[in-house]
This record gives sequence, structure tokens and C-alpha cells, in this order.
Amino acid sequence: MRVSTHNLYASNLHNLQNSTADIARLNQMMATGKSILRPSDDPIGSVKVIASQREVAATEQYLKNINSLSTSFDRAETNLSSMVEIESRMREVTLAASNGSLSPEDRAAYGAELEELLETFVGMINAQDDGGNYIFSGNQTGTAPIAQDASGNYIYQGDNNHREVQTSGSSWMTANVTAEQFLFSNGSADILNQTQEFIDVLKDPSLAPGESGFDNVSKAMMETLNDTLSSISGAITDIGGKQKSLMLMEESHEEMILFNEEVIGETEGLDYAQATAEFNLKLTTLQVTQQTFVQITQLTLFSQI
Repeated sequence: MRVSTHNLYASNLHNLQNSTADIARLNQMMATGKSILRPSDDPIGSVKVIASQREVAATEQYLKNINSLSTSFDRAETNLSSMVEIESRMREVTLAASNGSLSPEDRAAYGAELEELLETFVGMINAQDDGGNYIFSGNQTGTAPIAQDASGNYIYQGDNNHREVQTSGSSWMTANVTAEQFLFSNGSADILNQTQEFIDVLKDPSLAPGESGFDNVSKAMMETLNDTLSSISGAITDIGGKQKSLMLMEESHEEMILFNEEVIGETEGLDYAQATAEFNLKLTTLQVTQQTFVQITQLTLFSQI
């Protein structure tokens, strides 16, 4: 009788502990909304969830990169478009100032306007982002791309390096355009020094249209304007194409995140109706086990006589 009672006691204690553990597990499931609390609950499902979570994390980083790139491209495109507008006015001034009927004072006035346009143009090239980084300096973001040397000539201080940003698991995109590309890589002279040379000619009362000293510089000015406008327009077009690519990648990444979140939800998501039914069943079982356990603990040899 002693051995039989001990076995009965141990068996009911074991059942009581299991029922309590099951209820605690179901409580945690319903609190978290997850059917997988640890890998041992579903090894295959756990692997699938971890893989999907990693994919979501990587894709979210790509989206952050895309957003940063898009903002950078918007800023660069805005400044480049402003440069195009300034150069369009430079072209009008150059054509008007090359009119042989103008007086030296008129040409000097056009020269003064070109000075203001040139100053504004340089300001656009030396534009900075919200963090104080120069947009068109290549990787030399702490250095203004355009400065003047001791002789007053405009020089480029940045480099021609490009930053690559990862936008997906297999693709990278060039993140910047340099002033060296669209100002100092043309077949003609750079627009900055060429404009300054034309300003000097316009302010020289001894030079007038029809004279080689004037006409050669005026012609060179127009050629440089054409080349620079072409370069800047090409940079704007390139940015526009990249922005479209980023939009498509962004949509694809967002769809991939939704897909992986669905996989995660389907794999580890809790069926509340089933969990509630199981919880009620386990609770009833626990109550019965508790009542039985109380009765067993009260059993003695004398109670069986």
C-alpha cells in the first residue's frame, strides 16, 4: 500500500506540474500573439521566421538607403536646375552684350550683371546639405568645391570620386555628381573662368564687338555655355533616371517586407480561438488534478482499514 500510494502521489504531482506549465505557456502565447515561443516549439517554423526577420531587417535598411539617396538627388537636382536657369540668363546677356550698337557703358552694365550671375552660380556649386557637407565635392565633402587661387582664377578643390550606396542585395547606385564632371570636363574652357574673362572684356572700353579681342572671347563664352548646359542637363537627366529606378526598388522592397511579414504571421501567429479552447481545457484539467491531488495527500493506511 505504501508503494502504491507513493506512485499515485508522484503521478498526480507530475500531472499537476505539467498542467500548470501548459497554462503558463498558453498565457504567454496569448499575451504575445505568438504560437512559437522558443525554437523547440517548432524548429522548422523557427528557422523560417528567423530567415524572414533577417530579410525584413535587410530590406528596411535598403529602404533607408533609398530614402537618403532620393533626398540627396532631390537636393542636387534642385541646385543643378538653378544653374541651368542662371546659365540661360548668361546666354541672353552674352548675346545682348555682343551687339555692336551698345555703348561701353552698356557693355559694362552687362558685365556687372554677369558678375552677379557668376557669384550666384558659384554659390550653387558650393551648396551644402543639412549636415554642412558640400554636395558637389566628390568625397571631399568638407571642402568647398570651388575657390579662387592667388591669381583670382577659379579652381576645383574636390575630387572626382563617387560614393556607392547599396539599394538591394545585388545592386549599388552612385550617390553623387561632382562639379569636376559638369564644369571642368568639357571640351571648352570651364564656365567660371570663361565668364570672368568675358566680364573683363565687357568692362574694357577699348574692346567692342567686331574686334578680334572681343569677338574671340564672346564666341568662346557661347561655346562654353553650350557645353556646360549640355553637361548639367545630362547630369539632371541621369539623376531623373536614378530617381525612377529608386521608386521602382522602393515599391519592390515594400512588397517584399509585406510578404515576409505575412510569412512570419502565418508561421508564428497564434490562432486565438484554438488557443482559448485549449486554455479552457487545460484549466479544467488542472482543476480536476488539483482536487485529485488534495484527496491523494489525505490518504493514510488507517483510512483504508
